[in-house]
Amino acid sequence: MKTSSITLVPAGGLANRMKAIAAATRLARQIDARLDIIWFKDWGLGCRFDELFEPLPSLPAGGRLREATWADALFLDRPRRRNFWLPQFFERLRFDRRIDEAETTRLMNAGADFKALCRQQSVWMASCVYFLCADDAAIPDDSFDGFVPIAPIQNAVRQQMELLGPDFVGVHIRRTDNRTSWEQSPTSLFIERMEALPPSTRFYVATDSEAVKKTLTDHFGTRVLTAPRAAERGSLDGMRDAVAEMYLLSHARALMGSAGSTFSMTAAKLGRTPLTIVRRP
Repeated sequence: MKTSSITLVPAGGLANRMKAIAAATRLARQIDARLDIIWFKDWGLGCRFDELFEPLPSLPAGGRLREATWADALFLDRPRRRNFWLPQFFERLRFDRRIDEAETTRLMNAGADFKALCRQQSVWMASCVYFLCADDAAIPDDSFDGFVPIAPIQNAVRQQMELLGPDFVGVHIRRTDNRTSWEQSPTSLFIERMEALPPSTRFYVATDSEAVKKTLTDHFGTRVLTAPRAAERGSLDGMRDAVAEMYLLSHARALMGSAGSTFSMTAAKLGRTPLTIVRRP
C-alpha cells in the first residue's frame, strides 16, 4: 500500500496560514500521511515561523514545518509571475496530484472529501483556508491550540492585559486591502455597538488603520487601548505585534469582528471567545 504524503505551502496572512496549517495537520492525522509544511516569507508575512511561534507540538509523527530554501523557491513554491510559474512543472513531475490555492478553496466550497483525494497519494497543496470545512463556525475549537507564541510575544500580551484588566471587550476592525470588511463593517457601526455597552467597559482595538485608531481613541478616550505601532505585515516587529493582538483578542470576554476577516475568527477560536461579526443589516 502506498504511503500518503502531503506537502503544504500555507499562503496569505497570519490567520490564513494558521488555518491552512491546522487543516493539513488534522488531515494528515486522519489519513496517516507524512506532512511537510514549507513556510515562505513574502510581502504578506515577512518573517520566519520560529520568529513568531514555538515548534508545533501537534504535527503527526515524522511531520515537520520548515523554512523555505532557495531550492524550495524554485521547485515547490506557489507558481506566480515573479517565478515565471516554473514551480508547477516540477510539482507535476514530482507529485501524484497538485492542488493550488484556488482549487483548494473551490474544493472546500464544493464539500470535497480531502481524505479521499489525498489518501495513498503524494500531494502538493497550497492553501489560505481551513479546507476541511467551508463554514468557519464549524472549525473545531481546538484547531489552533498547537500555536504557542514565543516568550517575548507572550510577555507583551501579559503587559497589555495588565493595563486592560480582566473584563475587556476585543474589537477587530479590518481595513486596507479587505473590501468586504470596509464595505460591510463600517467604523460607525462599531462605535454604535461599543456605545451600547456599559460606560465602564474597556476595549482593546486591533486594526490595520491608523485613522480608525484615532477615531476610536478620540471618541472613547482612555477606555480604548491599541497597539503603539502601525500595522506592518512585511516586518518582523509588525508580525509580532499582529500575533500579540490576536492573542490579546482571544483573552477578551467578548469579541466584535469584521466581516470577511479570518483574523477575528481565529482569535475567537483560540480563546473560545464569543464572537459577533459587526456588519450592515
